[in-house]
Amino acid sequence: MAKKLRDFTVTLYPAHLERGFYVTKFDFGQELPQKSFQVATADEAVAEAKAFASEHGKGCHASIRLDQGRKPAGFDVKCKNLYYNIELPVAS
Repeated sequence: MAKKLRDFTVTLYPAHLERGFYVTKFDFGQELPQKSFQVATADEAVAEAKAFASEHGKGCHASIRLDQGRKPAGFDVKCKNLYYNIELPVAS
């Protein structure tokens, strides 16, 4: 049985690590990188967001939004706290 494809949009927000916490900066009117795609499962959505973030190359927080329809199983758990390209501080 074929899985139903759903429309998703991923948005990358600038983020960095500050004093051991992830900090995401929001500026109103700021142009943010976005990408739309179609996948069937939450794992595929996370993989697509990871590929887009690595292509972007800067520290970011990925926010995945379902454009229409029902969320796939495990979507909320798998799609929160998606931080990419953040460099950890070096212990001296």
